[in-house]
Amino acid sequence: MPLFEPTPYEVLGVARDADADVVDEALERALAEGRYTPEQVRAAAGVLRDPARRLELDVQFLLPPEPVAAAQELLEPHLGRPLPFPEPLAWSARDLAGLYRRELEGGFAPMPPPPAGFPGVPERFGPDQGVLPPFEPPR
Repeated sequence: MPLFEPTPYEVLGVARDADADVVDEALERALAEGRYTPEQVRAAAGVLRDPARRLELDVQFLLPPEPVAAAQELLEPHLGRPLPFPEPLAWSARDLAGLYRRELEGGFAPMPPPPAGFPGVPERFGPDQGVLPPFEPPR
């Protein structure tokens, strides 16, 4: 159900914790009011009666968190002190490794030989370009 349409809760005018009896009463009341079409009202009641579809609806339209009435009292001990941020980093984003054009245009070094005693990789698992799509580097 798209977000711009009224939810089944809005169509029937019930709370999110309404049970089947409340949904049935709201169905009759919504049909009598005529604010929505009978198809919309029956579809909304069908969604709220089916536990799986109702759970899917509730997950899509999560409730906003309840406001904390005593937020000022909870934060008051911490508002007078600066927030404990860590020290600034000793490096910047410019220090991060990046690819430059000369590195892209250059060839890759061949793999070093395996160490002594290493059984090696079977030839069928060796590197090749057979799995790569055709690629033309930009000029």
